[in-house]
Amino acid sequence: MQIGTIDSVWRYPVKGMRGEEVPHIYTAYTGLMGDRIYGVVAADGDPGHPWHTGRNQEEFILYKASYKSSEELLLPKNLDATYSEWAPGIDPLYPDADEFKVNVETPEGVTYDDIEDPAFIADLEKLTGRSLRIHMTQRGIFDARPLSLFSLSAAAKLGEEIAMNVDKRRFRANFYVEWDDQDDPFYELSLVGKTLKIGDWLEVVIVERDPRCTMITLDPDTAEATPKLLQHLGRNHRGDAGVFAAVLQRGRVNKGDPILLK
Repeated sequence: MQIGTIDSVWRYPVKGMRGEEVPHIYTAYTGLMGDRIYGVVAADGDPGHPWHTGRNQEEFILYKASYKSSEELLLPKNLDATYSEWAPGIDPLYPDADEFKVNVETPEGVTYDDIEDPAFIADLEKLTGRSLRIHMTQRGIFDARPLSLFSLSAAAKLGEEIAMNVDKRRFRANFYVEWDDQDDPFYELSLVGKTLKIGDWLEVVIVERDPRCTMITLDPDTAEATPKLLQHLGRNHRGDAGVFAAVLQRGRVNKGDPILLK
């Protein structure tokens, strides 16, 4: 039974920085290809969450990270061949780590050709007063689960409830969705424990609600903080917005793909 549609697909090359919308992408058990594979580690960070993000520097969400070879990092070159082996297929071959090179543009328009350029970290350290370093892993850097979903209806309803425009990008989801059920704006919350098929290949199980943090208070275009959004969630929605999922069967996902309840 179809219950919705993929409105847009997003990945975040660097944890905490601005995301990029992509037309399609390979989604594995470890998440979207190229999603959050870089992070900035703070020497004085909490051992359980050592990452430097918008929690520490609000303007960090305005830094724009882009893969130099973005088109080549959406789908593995041998993906179609792996589909023919057996369901759910063997893992395709990812490009080498050197191909996942990221450049960074600051909110002031300064561009670093490589995030691992010592000049980038030196300038960020000078700005923040923290000792920082770059960490890279192709398996992705996630606070909880490798895949997140958030609905357009939830963003619209929250905006209605607090009388402000709530941009969906505040919630930094991988898949923004439009549900066929127009009666429940938070329909995704009812899907915890359910299995969904997205497009021709991807199958996921919705494992839990997404408990939100101060990141959603930051405007994605200005980094201006609006604490009342998080306060409202805490008082009226148990602090949750959107859901986390785990991948059961990996595959390509496209903007506009149907979402089916299995």
